[in-house]
Amino acid sequence: MKIMCQEHYDEVVRYAKELGDESLQACLAKLKSWEQNSRRPCEIELYRDFAPYSVLFKQRYPDGTLGIVGGLVYHGMPDRSGCYTMNREDRWQTHT
Repeated sequence: MKIMCQEHYDEVVRYAKELGDESLQACLAKLKSWEQNSRRPCEIELYRDFAPYSVLFKQRYPDGTLGIVGGLVYHGMPDRSGCYTMNREDRWQTHT
């Protein structure tokens, strides 16, 4: 995993820990599992997102092409992500 926004990433991880919410770690673990796909390995790049406490991700393959692009979106209070969710229990969710 390549973190392109270390300061923002650290802030988001710290905030999730303060809340005692493990949904961010679950989302990150899912992305890490994509990197280890034996049929088509990739690297996940993380970027700052416009929404507070959210992170943009890009799936990049060794030849430079992109796979899935999405976000680890924060649905806490206030939710300024502009994304729809029916699940209000997990503050962070993967959106593609």
